[in-house]
Amino acid sequence: MFILANLHPLSQPANLRDFKIITDSSISSGHEYLKLTIRNAPVLTVQFAVDYDYGIYELSANDNGDLNAEQFIYGKNFGVRHGFGLNLIAKYPLHKAGNLRVTSSLMYNRFTSKFNKVFSDDVEYDFVNYNVYSLGFGIEDNFNPGLKLRAYAGIGFIGSVISGNAKITENVTATEYSINPAFRVGLNIYSGFEYLINKNVGLSFGLKFTHANVWLKQSKISDVPGEINLNDQKVDNRERFSGYRQFAWGSIGIGINYYLGVMEKEYYYRKH
Repeated sequence: MFILANLHPLSQPANLRDFKIITDSSISSGHEYLKLTIRNAPVLTVQFAVDYDYGIYELSANDNGDLNAEQFIYGKNFGVRHGFGLNLIAKYPLHKAGNLRVTSSLMYNRFTSKFNKVFSDDVEYDFVNYNVYSLGFGIEDNFNPGLKLRAYAGIGFIGSVISGNAKITENVTATEYSINPAFRVGLNIYSGFEYLINKNVGLSFGLKFTHANVWLKQSKISDVPGEINLNDQKVDNRERFSGYRQFAWGSIGIGINYYLGVMEKEYYYRKH
């Protein structure tokens, strides 16, 4: 990413420059021309992306990704590892050059202990699922907004509501649980590339690290049978379904971008 930003021969100008030899005799007979196309940075970028998510820390279940009921009961992990995400992101430039952009995003992520069993004959009687709805704000550096291939990196804060459900077998008895919604504040760090197809549409590819419960961790025992809380704060009394746990994951994603406010100008320069 940084090599592209600093060593690309066209990385310094703010505007995109596409050179093309013009041989059309209607322009000028007996001469070849260079075509120079200049585009301004978008005034708004809207991105829709899908992610594959892979849990890390306590969001990564032990035993090679399989759910371990005892570890979940005693708060050693969240019991899941794999997931997917949907993202709708708006990016607003802070100045005309378009390098720095503020971002706002709506995100949905789902994690399940059964994801890696989709194509397997093994049947899991126990499972855990989580739904994560997030709203995020951040800042991003688009290193070369004037090129067709654009590198970017950013950081943001997110507020998330995390809920879910589970079925856990204990002493030969299977019990279903509802995981009550919990509000947490976290952050994400990401980088990627955009490729311009035309002046209004582009593709994106990116990597992202998300830590959804950096702040507001809490462990509280529910008084309602069959309900448990997220319980991600450290406890000393070894309460069931409670323990210090990080709700964090890495993502790889692809998406499509729509650019608003892009204008094009074409200039012709005689080659000889």
